Amino acid sequence: MCVMVLLLSACSDVTNLSEEERKATPQAVIDEQALLENYNTTPIDLTGRVQSESGVPVVNALIQIVGSALTASSNASGDFSLTGLNRRNVLLQISAAGFRIEYIPVYLQQPVTINSTALPTIVLSHDTDSRARLLFGGDVAFGRRFLDIDESTPLNQVPPDDSDALIQAGNPDPGTRAVLSELRPYYQEADLGVFNFETPVTDTPITPHQEKDFVFFTLPGSLPAISWLGVDYVSMGNNHVYDYLEGGVSDTINHLNNAGIPFAGAGLNSNDAFAAYRSSLKSNNYGFLAMTSIGGFQHSNNYVAEAAKGGAANLTKDADVIAAIQGEQAAGHIPIVQFHTGDEYIFEPTDYVLSRIQLATNENVPLAVLHHPHVAQGVGLFGNTWAVLGLGNLAFDQARLETMLGVMARVDMNADNVEQIRMLPVYLEAYSPKLISGRLAHNFLRRLGEFSHAYGGLLYPYNGQGWVSMVPTDRAVVDRSINITVNIPASDSASGSGSGSTVVDLREVLQWGESLYSVNTTASVTLQQGRDLMQHGDFEDWDKDADVNEVARWDHSGDSRLICQSHAYKGNAALCLMRKSVNFDDTVAAFRNRIRVMGDAHDLPNKDLSLFGYYKGSNSGAMSIVSRYYASFGDLEFGEEVALQHPGGTFSWQAFNRRLNMPADVFSNGELDARALRVFIHQSPPASGEGLAVFDELAVIAWENTITSAQFLDVPHAKDFLKVSGSAGTVQLSLQLRKFVPSASQ
Repeated sequence: MCVMVLLLSACSDVTNLSEEERKATPQAVIDEQALLENYNTTPIDLTGRVQSESGVPVVNALIQIVGSALTASSNASGDFSLTGLNRRNVLLQISAAGFRIEYIPVYLQQPVTINSTALPTIVLSHDTDSRARLLFGGDVAFGRRFLDIDESTPLNQVPPDDSDALIQAGNPDPGTRAVLSELRPYYQEADLGVFNFETPVTDTPITPHQEKDFVFFTLPGSLPAISWLGVDYVSMGNNHVYDYLEGGVSDTINHLNNAGIPFAGAGLNSNDAFAAYRSSLKSNNYGFLAMTSIGGFQHSNNYVAEAAKGGAANLTKDADVIAAIQGEQAAGHIPIVQFHTGDEYIFEPTDYVLSRIQLATNENVPLAVLHHPHVAQGVGLFGNTWAVLGLGNLAFDQARLETMLGVMARVDMNADNVEQIRMLPVYLEAYSPKLISGRLAHNFLRRLGEFSHAYGGLLYPYNGQGWVSMVPTDRAVVDRSINITVNIPASDSASGSGSGSTVVDLREVLQWGESLYSVNTTASVTLQQGRDLMQHGDFEDWDKDADVNEVARWDHSGDSRLICQSHAYKGNAALCLMRKSVNFDDTVAAFRNRIRVMGDAHDLPNKDLSLFGYYKGSNSGAMSIVSRYYASFGDLEFGEEVALQHPGGTFSWQAFNRRLNMPADVFSNGELDARALRVFIHQSPPASGEGLAVFDELAVIAWENTITSAQFLDVPHAKDFLKVSGSAGTVQLSLQLRKFVPSASQ
């Protein structure tokens, strides 16, 4: 018997199922398979326009899908089209004489009713003799769970080969290349490729740091893949280079030298650690310095280099930092600094981080690139110093939800002038970086833009990239106004006040790049903005890889739950749960990761939360969503609540909004309090026959700032929900939506 699960099946013809097979297969799966077969044979067209930075159409640009023979050329107006494409997410390569190659991730897994999709205008950058392109990636390491998925090997041993692991210890190169493969076009195109290599390199891990909570290493066999990727230099000024003490530092230096991979930021003494990596790019000389303030000073063996001790360059030593910068300038090299500093898992720099950036600003450093928090933090301008405030992870084995989105920073420099910064988003699926587009990239980049405002940076999403406005004239404002009517219900509280609240889902009206700019109303209401913490409740497949219709953040394995196209509320996919009356228990789809509240890492948790989404039923059994509460990490649990309960039956799409009651903090140590949740979606067996329950566009909303009517908001931002509270009745709202686009695209 063939089994049809998760939209993929060994059965190519659902019309030829035997009676036994049909009885054993849920009807929703049969329907879904038929739809998928139609979907896979229904092509989609892609159109666009190519222009230069000055807005002139680029003629005869070559447009091709990476990994495919399909190509097109732009005409005299810069227009192009690619027809008959498979509905698979792709990476588009655009090249033309006199211009840098551009790469655009494109979302093609559109609903089957959409037969063509148009890209925003593609803007190509001029290729000149003096303009160098630098590509910076975030935190990278290839040990620990890459080699040993359950971390069962002692820290002083190399794990045995594990067929389920991404990298095999006996031959690390193929697995390491596979992990990095999606990034290779970007690194190959750059004049200088960089990432923060946050690991010692050794195959004799006999001296793990005994006082550190987390230690790991990368095998030397992974190094050829780094060169294959296109990395020209690695930053080693971080808090993990000393994980295996002096022997680990010595091994790292030897292995990097043997592999021909230059580095900076680590050495057998402080002089070596503060030495720059120097490179001549487009006739300009640059000196790259790497340092960390995470020095392990609480341990008997700290992580930083000293006069007669190995380790990382010490960012807390102001005089040494200044001397290193001035030394590069005196030698005729333009200094570029990489600072490994800040607090983990926060979205904006600390005061100490800002003091380090100011130190670089005082020394006329044109570019500072920061890492360590494992989450990306936006871009700022400090005097004449551009600062990439945090890159997040690039290829790292963390299971925290907030660490799974990172960026590569692509920086074009002309001598000491930063001419262009683009933030290129990646999603770490099973620790491997994947290129993303669509809503996931859009929301992430708007969040980066939101947390750039305070530091003088204007970062906005455009064509799947985060564009940084360098001067006011390089961007244009696009405003749009809409009017909506909302109904505020009477409160169900015992007070009988006649007041209540309703939620406006701005995702229903926002176009790509837009954020709420202002709300105008004559009604006496309170307006509160909220952001989605889940980010994966739309069940869409936004990344570019070989898998289709995957939603890795949800456990939907088995034959009673699947990602379905046939019942999507919006977009291309929803979550379908199936149950028959002969079943004895619920089917459950679980969100795999803890969703941590905003402010947790600052010990200022925001627990004003709601669960929001859409659902429908077709002869469904009872439907419920359970919210289970956890500490931010570790094994502590704090019970659960039923956030949504519905008796089931047959009903069309309807929205739900339920307040979540995360337990309050009771300890002085936030690590012991409830700071995170997971979501579990249930369907019980129906009274008779086969039941179907469908969910889509789910969100865990964190309610934040209150705004007033006609107040202008900083855009972009990632707050896509509006709570309207006041007296029961109908309220008219005028919403102004705003986005930025490149001036050259107009």
